[in-house]
Amino acid sequence: MTSASTKRTALAAILFLAAAMPAYAHVGVGTTSSLTAGFMHPLSGLDHMTVMIAVGLWAAMKGGKAVWAWPLAFVGVMVAGAALGMLQVPVPFVEPGILASVVALGLLVALAVDLP
Repeated sequence: MTSASTKRTALAAILFLAAAMPAYAHVGVGTTSSLTAGFMHPLSGLDHMTVMIAVGLWAAMKGGKAVWAWPLAFVGVMVAGAALGMLQVPVPFVEPGILASVVALGLLVALAVDLP
């Protein structure tokens, strides 16, 4: 089991990373209309990378079917979000929702929350 100071340090690091820079690609800043831009954004955006690492860590901590099911669910939700973006469906509070998911998953990992 990890110590309380390690958990606090991990939580602080996750919060600082989440607050470091906005995810400009979600609001149409820069090149966002090519297949390459769409493919590279999840691999180059700090928000996506932070959440992907958090999902992988949390799934590995849970073990069992979560090792493949949770990352697959995350990718499925990213694909759904991409589809909504391509269809130009207005989704309110996208940026705050992304930030909230980064913080929430970071807390779940840092606190080693074990959900059923």
